[in-house]
Amino acid sequence: MPAMTHPVPQPAPGQEPAAPVRRRPSLVRPLILLLVLVVAGGSAFVYLQTARQAGASQTVLAATRTATVQRGDLEVRLRIGGTTTAQDFVNITAPMLRGPEAGPMIILRLAEPGAMVQPGDVVLEFDPQSMKDHLDDTIDGLRDRQNDVAKRKVNNELQMENLRQQLRVAKAAVDKAALDYKTLDVRTDIDRELLKLALEEAEAAYKEMLQEVELTRQSLAADLRAAEISMKMEELHVERHENDLKKLVIRSPIAGMVVLQTMFRPGGDQVTVAVGDRMGPGQPVMKIINPQKMMIEGRVNQAEVTRLRIGQKAVVGLDAFPGATYEGELYSIGAIAVGSRFENYYIRNIPVTIRITNPDRRVIPDLSAYANVLIDRQENVLLVPAAAVGEQGGQHYVYVRTEKGFEKRAVKVGLTNGTQTAILEGLKEGEVVRAQL
Repeated sequence: MPAMTHPVPQPAPGQEPAAPVRRRPSLVRPLILLLVLVVAGGSAFVYLQTARQAGASQTVLAATRTATVQRGDLEVRLRIGGTTTAQDFVNITAPMLRGPEAGPMIILRLAEPGAMVQPGDVVLEFDPQSMKDHLDDTIDGLRDRQNDVAKRKVNNELQMENLRQQLRVAKAAVDKAALDYKTLDVRTDIDRELLKLALEEAEAAYKEMLQEVELTRQSLAADLRAAEISMKMEELHVERHENDLKKLVIRSPIAGMVVLQTMFRPGGDQVTVAVGDRMGPGQPVMKIINPQKMMIEGRVNQAEVTRLRIGQKAVVGLDAFPGATYEGELYSIGAIAVGSRFENYYIRNIPVTIRITNPDRRVIPDLSAYANVLIDRQENVLLVPAAAVGEQGGQHYVYVRTEKGFEKRAVKVGLTNGTQTAILEGLKEGEVVRAQL
């Protein structure tokens, strides 16, 4: 629109030109401009707010964790912790020697850990030198006792023969006195008395000699018996050490794998038994186990033991070998709950054992292990995260994503294992639910 102009009056000839007239500026145009700016700014603000709200809504939707309903099998398992042990095994210990003078038992030879042995193989041998030296001394002592008994027998026989000879002499004196006594008829009175006294004296001497022979025989027999008892004790001493010497070599009674035990050395260090270690009587040295029959010994809280049944399948794992898993089954359930001084008095656990059905050579005794025992199972059911299922008034529900957002929907649930829940009614495969309530 062209701007309007007003003619400027021209001065008459001979007159001074008139001063220009100043007009006041108009306020219409600035007001109009200001109004336009206000309207435009308001429109821009409304647009930005709408866009921001839409973006925030999209961000919230994007941040919501969701899960797709899938069909599969649901397993409920109970985890049991424990340690591995062998079902068939033999403990090999340092022998209990009968001879107290045997000296220290020092390991001379030892089977390698993990070695497979057969019945009759030597798995442990102790140094026999000190026992052999003592046995030689004991044998020499036995020979001395045997010689002493033989010498006593000869001396006793000689002494008894001398006494028997003296007894025969005394008997002959009695017989002579008796014969002389028969001649009393032709003797004088004095001779008669003398013969009578001689006979009585001979008989008394004979009786005394008989008693002396018997007492001497008993005395010599007692001395000989004492010597024989001493010899017998020495024989038993030798036999004891000979048996102990045989015990120093230990052979495997069964076929299996060698597992060495640990021991504490002076200073508190716990080390594996090795060649050169000194062992005390009865101290464990090794186990020989059947690696084909391994088990896990664990405990289950008494509140959960009612869910267990003999023969339930399990998945077994070893803490020492995270990638190794084995098959197992529940082998036994204890009848009496037990506790320990490290637990609350009211906490009671039931001992259970799980048999490993497919062990390998990595499964050895005293390893920390676990077993996931299969308690229950539902096949071909719809599965959602357990955190996606809520409960209100005894009714379970989930939030399902629709075109308008997430809507609440009632469902019927089945088993749950703490991670997943089986949905029996209310959902379809492929629907998306909110994973966290």
